[in-house]
This record gives sequence, structure tokens and C-alpha cells, in this order.
Amino acid sequence: MPNTTELEGRTAKASDADANLPVTLINKFVVPPDRDEEFVALWTSTSHYFRGQPGYLSLRLHRALSPDADYRYVNVARWASLQDFQAAHATEEFRRVVGQEAWKAFPSNPALYEVLVEDGVDGLRAAC
Repeated sequence: MPNTTELEGRTAKASDADANLPVTLINKFVVPPDRDEEFVALWTSTSHYFRGQPGYLSLRLHRALSPDADYRYVNVARWASLQDFQAAHATEEFRRVVGQEAWKAFPSNPALYEVLVEDGVDGLRAAC
């Protein structure tokens, strides 16, 4: 899927996945280095919507260590099921939050994934 600034492209699609299996959204963003603060504020504001949705499990925003990275920010969100993910992305509130004009400055490339292999400690620590 190419980068998009259109509302319809801001939602990751899943074709023939089991609606009851957990899913992980990985959404990569193009953010110019001089717009970091603006992007993080917009992302943080938008993330409040998802945190309140049924089936939401966790959320992480990663920033590339290299300012030359094509995708300087990557959002990783875990959902209890594909069904929960789809329900959260089908509301009018979702369309309002993600359809804000400000998002057009930050093209994204969302995709849904299933976990095939997991290893390590699953403890989250705050970076701040």
C-alpha cells in the first residue's frame, strides 16, 4: 500500500483473516524533521480515541534514530481481535479524529499483521 493522506487509506485492511484472532497495526509516517512536535501532539491527541475502544491492548510510538529515515515515526498498536480493530475504525468519531486537516501533512502507510513468533519479555516501560 502506498503512502496516503486520504481518510479511506488511513485504515489498514485485512482480507481473509479470522475476525477473532489478535492483530497488530503497524503504521509508518512520513514526518519532516522540523515538524516533530506538531506530529507528536497530533498523534497523542488522536491516540486517546483508540485507548478508549473495546479490544484495545497497547500502543507504542517509535521514532527513528536517523533523521534521514523515510519513515521517521512508526506506530505499533495491538488489538484483542480483528473485529475490535475494525469496529474502532468504523465509527463517526474515528472519521472525525483521523479526518482532521492536520493529518494531511503526514502521509502514512498502515498495515495489519498477525504474530507468527514472539520471544522475550513483554513488559512495557515508559521512556519518560
